[in-house]
Amino acid sequence: MRKLIFIFLICASVSLPVNEMAGSDKRLTNFSTVSFFIKTNKPLKVSEATGEISLNTGIASLDEKFSEFNVKSIKLVFGIFNGDRDLYSKLEMDRIYVVTIDGGSVNRIEDAISEIGTEDIIEFAEPNYIGIAAGVKGTDYVTAFSLQEKIPNDRYFHKQWYLNNDGSIQSSSSTISIPGADINMLNAWEIEKGSEQVIVAILDSGIRDDHPELRNRIWINEGEIPNNGIDDDRNGYTDDHKGWDFAYDSKNNYDGFGHGTNIASVIGAETNNLIGFAGIDQNAQLMNCKNLSDDNYGEYIWWSRSIKYAVDNGANVINMSEGGEDYSRVLKTAIDYANSKGVLVLSAMMNKGDGKDYYPASFEGVLAVGATDTDDNRCLRFTWGGGSCYGDHIGVVAPGNKIYGLDYEDINNYDVYWSGTSQSTAIVSAIASLLISQDNSRSRLDLIDIITNTARDQVGDPREDKPGWDRFYGHGRVDAYLALLFQTDPLLVSKLKNEPLKSSSDLNNKPKNKIYEPNNARAKDSKSDSSKINRTNKRSNRPNPAKR
Repeated sequence: MRKLIFIFLICASVSLPVNEMAGSDKRLTNFSTVSFFIKTNKPLKVSEATGEISLNTGIASLDEKFSEFNVKSIKLVFGIFNGDRDLYSKLEMDRIYVVTIDGGSVNRIEDAISEIGTEDIIEFAEPNYIGIAAGVKGTDYVTAFSLQEKIPNDRYFHKQWYLNNDGSIQSSSSTISIPGADINMLNAWEIEKGSEQVIVAILDSGIRDDHPELRNRIWINEGEIPNNGIDDDRNGYTDDHKGWDFAYDSKNNYDGFGHGTNIASVIGAETNNLIGFAGIDQNAQLMNCKNLSDDNYGEYIWWSRSIKYAVDNGANVINMSEGGEDYSRVLKTAIDYANSKGVLVLSAMMNKGDGKDYYPASFEGVLAVGATDTDDNRCLRFTWGGGSCYGDHIGVVAPGNKIYGLDYEDINNYDVYWSGTSQSTAIVSAIASLLISQDNSRSRLDLIDIITNTARDQVGDPREDKPGWDRFYGHGRVDAYLALLFQTDPLLVSKLKNEPLKSSSDLNNKPKNKIYEPNNARAKDSKSDSSKINRTNKRSNRPNPAKR
């Protein structure tokens, strides 16, 4: 069975302007002003004439409120499509709806939620919250240093310090960089390089799927005939030959601002092809689920639907490099669906440097990922500011500052990097995909256990990185080599975890009979900070994001 790894783009939630919707209402809000969620205690009626949810429920008080607030449509958030019918029923997904109104504003949507939520048939009513991606873009030039024998021949591999840190790229909070403060990738590739049977679903801003480094790695929906206007595989999405755009409700899921293309290149850029960068997983397919607008905001309905889509189309792991500040029972239902199907969801801790709960990272069962710098300390400040969040739900940390990757506008530009817990999440998702390639019988909990038990503890600031789990580093900074070595030699893993850090090149130069060889191992600073989001469409030929 084909395996999918979701890459939940980890987005930090912010207050978003709604002036264009609210008229003179100048407040900021982190939810849609034209739609909200309801859950009923029984399914709503379907019109025999239209096949749509009827606005005439037969409940006089509710119908009166629908009329008062100019409700124009009610739709199921989750269609059953090609999903699990028993689980769909168990999670009561057939009674969760999105309600869309005409003439929305902050006050009006709040009043509608409050008033409609009092009806006896309504179990809950809540806003359609909004979150963002958890990474910010920058540009820089890095000079190449001497390369080692086992280093891939990708031209700009020397910029990928998180794979092989030689100490040349300094941290943002100090002038030092620690050689070996990386995920130990050169040694990990000696054990596993990935499999085409594994699919990593990237829930993000889209992917530039024609990039030479990515075009052969994009997941193809083989049950769908492209561009024939028919939902051939009956999964609810017409012509989703290469995934789906949930923000604009379209098959055209190209990248709108670059975040998703960077995430895709970190996970799975073509490796050893003489150009660009090296992806952590050299063979996995990348599923493109666009659930962020071209201005970096994502409604929870897009996120919820994209999660179910990825699961229903074969995912084993979900990587979301995105997040929002608000708890949502609807988004939690989507996460519960993934967890129940054995799909690992990974999400970013977010980038405000605080200890607040962000979602989906704070949901039970999600592996939440924080960010470290080139000195192995928690990112107290990224290249653009901010800082890696912390809290009681953090699982692990991974490199997240100045993570170079592909550019969504210029295929010849290799000077672009992004910084944030988004990038950290992508790294851990790729490690999870390698673990599945190594042993496809591993469960969601197996993946979490291996990643957390092989993370390096106490490599960061001792004031925060305490022995065992702590709320700043979780179980520690991930190590791909130790994770892949765990199956063949767990005792050696325990020994290596407690040894001082060594760069991958140091390990490569060890004699073959030393313990570092596994036994029987299988051979442009753009200030696009979330506080400065402009929701005006950049592309004149794009429709407004889907308000469903």
